[in-house]
Amino acid sequence: MAGTPCLADDAERILACAAALACTTVAEFARALVAASASGGAPLPTRLDRCLRQSVAAGRSSAARPAPPASDLLLPALAETEHALGRFFDARIRLRSAPADEEARRALEDAVYTLCVLMSQPRPDVAVADALQYISVG
Repeated sequence: MAGTPCLADDAERILACAAALACTTVAEFARALVAASASGGAPLPTRLDRCLRQSVAAGRSSAARPAPPASDLLLPALAETEHALGRFFDARIRLRSAPADEEARRALEDAVYTLCVLMSQPRPDVAVADALQYISVG
């Protein structure tokens, strides 16, 4: 992340999104980043590196996209967004514990779709990041 110039708020959002994608806490993800940089450039574990790269890419693409006028935005209810995020994280945990479970896979797909619709985002990683940012500000 040190190689990606951005504002502190954007870095926090990218880190939160990467941690969410990796199914870990922000503190654990940050510890892994610090450990990797302190060890003389040792690479991050593959899964964490992939999640970080996806979050940085999502941050770049959302920054390049012009924001719609405020009058065109219809923000979702904060409680609905929190509920959708909870369903998303629960479904991810269920699917990670039982990858062959079709019901868990359908639950995750439904939760991702719901977040994409709520946050008006076509990409799930951006929808999760936006939802996390929305509930943290709200």
